[in-house]
Amino acid sequence: MFCNIQVDVNGEHLFIVDKDILANYSSRVSKLVGKVTNNAKLVFNDFPGAAECFELITRFCYNNGTIEVTPSNIYLLHSGSSFLEITTLIKQTELYLESIHCWTWSDFVNGLKQCHILYPFMKNSSVFQNILNTLLRNLTISSYESSSCPSSSNGSSFRFSTSDSSPKGSRFGTGVDYWKFDDLSFLNIDLFEYLIKSMISLHIDHTRICSLIFHYQKSKFFSSYSPVQKCKVSETNINLLSLLSGSAFSCRALLDAFGMSLILNMRAIERSKLEHFLGSRLDEFTINDLLVRGKNMAAFDVNLILRLIKNFLLEKRTNGSFVHRVKKVGFLMDLFMLEVAADPFLKCSKFYALAMTLPDFARESHDRLSHAIEIYLEVHGDLTKEQSAKLWSVLDLNKLSMVRTRLNLTRNGNTRLLPFVKQNGFKGRINRVHGKQRSKVPQDTPKFMPKNSRTLDPCNAKSLPRLCR
Repeated sequence: MFCNIQVDVNGEHLFIVDKDILANYSSRVSKLVGKVTNNAKLVFNDFPGAAECFELITRFCYNNGTIEVTPSNIYLLHSGSSFLEITTLIKQTELYLESIHCWTWSDFVNGLKQCHILYPFMKNSSVFQNILNTLLRNLTISSYESSSCPSSSNGSSFRFSTSDSSPKGSRFGTGVDYWKFDDLSFLNIDLFEYLIKSMISLHIDHTRICSLIFHYQKSKFFSSYSPVQKCKVSETNINLLSLLSGSAFSCRALLDAFGMSLILNMRAIERSKLEHFLGSRLDEFTINDLLVRGKNMAAFDVNLILRLIKNFLLEKRTNGSFVHRVKKVGFLMDLFMLEVAADPFLKCSKFYALAMTLPDFARESHDRLSHAIEIYLEVHGDLTKEQSAKLWSVLDLNKLSMVRTRLNLTRNGNTRLLPFVKQNGFKGRINRVHGKQRSKVPQDTPKFMPKNSRTLDPCNAKSLPRLCR
């Protein structure tokens, strides 16, 4: 076979081919080599799919214009034939795509691998967007649907509902095998972002998209990626999450993502977005979720918790459920204050802010709050009288139990704390409690709480978080 022309593909590979064979099928090559001499060189600097794609095209040309079209080469053949203007191959690939009603998961992965090769050359091309959309539309989960679906292989199928008439967030099969997402770990973050945005534009269920985002981030975090690459993955995924419905987020998955981001030097804007997501779900946290290691010798990151509370309050709703959610956060903050009160490096202003940042209706009882203040004052014995008074001023006697009020009076020397406490017309009650404090307490009276009480007793050491014992 006579080879009389060199083809430089993107400056990476050099092919020596017969110009007449290529020109016989490619209109573009025919125009370029019409007047060139033997051993001339054609240079393609932006050939889609690079050498792998060009090699497929030459096989087509050297095999008398025939090649087996499969899910593993369809997009490379289509892109390469479009670039070289090979009409017969363009029609062949288009016919193949039109005949596909569904693809297996394996076919879908093979298609994405081709997109991975094509993306650097076609990422700004409308043709590439059409390729990806076609690929997504052909993705099926036939194993979870009653209708059968022809397939090009025997692998299990996986379908997304992507009808243009379907509303945003339309649902598809629920029995997704998430372990299959491991097959997508080869995607670089740029193509992954492109893929997710395409899925959103096709109205694919947001909950499923979220699952894919979190799974992808976890796989990259435990890979050999550098910290800079991991940081980019986290930042990109946070921006993708901001495009989705908030109800699609799993609070636990968000917390996992946040935990991974703590060791990364993320940009402030992405970290702020993630904190906004977390803050909006603060009522779903547990006390352990709030115990994030602090900075500058502080035991816990109180500034972070204050920002989360601020973001939570921005999510206020007009319906009655918000009040219930705030009360759950109020209980959570009481437990957190009991944890941080024993931190000798916690500033008085931060502790005061924790007590005051929630509205009054967040706490039906101030018993735990009162006990947290006592612990803080005991640890921080160097506070001024004004600072101590400011802390006591957050209490409301309306919300202190009789036992807690009696303890406060006893431990603080008669009524020294009372001028700083919100009395709200309860002077008579204060006098009654103060009058009883000198009376002998019956032997069978519990020291801190009624015997049959089922509520959390902040004065009982066994009921307190470990840091406060």
